[in-house]
Amino acid sequence: MKILLIITGLFPGGAEKIVLEQVRNLIGMGHDCTVVSLQKSPPEAERTIADALEKTGAKVIFAGVDFRHPFRVFSLRKILREEKPHIVHSHLMHGNLAGRLAVLWSGIPLINTIHIAEKRTAFKVRLLFLLDRLTFRYCDACTAVSAASARYHEKRCSLPEGSIRVILNGSDPVRQASAEELQKFRRQYGLDSVQKIIGSLGRLDFQKGYDIFLKTVPEIHDLIPEGERWGILLMGDGPERKKLEGIIAEYAPQCPKLHFVLTGYLPEGRTLLGLPDLFVMPSRYEGFGLTLTEALSCGTPCLCSEADSLPELCAIFPENTLCAAFVPGKMKQIYKKALALPRTEGKLLRDCRTMTEEYLALYREKLCTK
Repeated sequence: MKILLIITGLFPGGAEKIVLEQVRNLIGMGHDCTVVSLQKSPPEAERTIADALEKTGAKVIFAGVDFRHPFRVFSLRKILREEKPHIVHSHLMHGNLAGRLAVLWSGIPLINTIHIAEKRTAFKVRLLFLLDRLTFRYCDACTAVSAASARYHEKRCSLPEGSIRVILNGSDPVRQASAEELQKFRRQYGLDSVQKIIGSLGRLDFQKGYDIFLKTVPEIHDLIPEGERWGILLMGDGPERKKLEGIIAEYAPQCPKLHFVLTGYLPEGRTLLGLPDLFVMPSRYEGFGLTLTEALSCGTPCLCSEADSLPELCAIFPENTLCAAFVPGKMKQIYKKALALPRTEGKLLRDCRTMTEEYLALYREKLCTK
């Protein structure tokens, strides 16, 4: 089977990693894949996903669609004529809308996938939801990566409940950094002398709620025994970095027993998910929470917000997870409880092959009904 996948961009992120694993498994099963990124190629330092896709043998096309060149979206129809896929599978809202335009009147089945419970209310976002509702009938099936994101998207687009089916993301075991690699990392970032590390890996974006988390660190500071120093570790980069650096500059003088580290983007960051004594995910909204499942696959205790899909995941791993609202001034007892969670043997929610097989079954179902 020849599958063409459309996604907004190939910058490092959760949806992009899922597309990579899906393609890796599809090609491993003998299928042919072409991946179309609406955006242009990312800079060299952030080509991790794009390079990995090319190494699988997939063809990668960058359409270069942006606000200055919106009409390039019509080039997708030419790509479809040239690639002649049996099925098109699009990811994320921009990709889904572009996919609907591309397959219109082509007879090629289209699968859409929702990756996030998008809570922003800006005009552009409201316009995207309106376009999504008006064109929803042009996809042959729409899936979401969690029940929470499916129900939220249905409600926001005024769709009947059950219009979007759930196919949970897969996550394979994470290669954990060696003792030597961990020691080198600790030394590089001044973490070799701290007794505990509370950390996270993710995009430094409003959605991820790291600003809220940093405003709760005085309550972590209150729990540090005399003579100890703990680390606050944020691995990742994004548009909120300057804002987060400002919050750290404000709170660091109040918290002399805390050592703050913002690493920037780390290509192999997920290999370090076994390092923190507590992994935090303070998201304002989430579609799934891939990094949470990766941390849990390392056995790391996790504290996450009550946003959307996160309670679903925590319910599957109750032994070493805790869900709570991140509210500055009301976190001391929550942190105390979370820091007492045990480190466990790593567990997987489901692997990427299982996820891919579920998508393949959907492809075959839609090919039979076309």
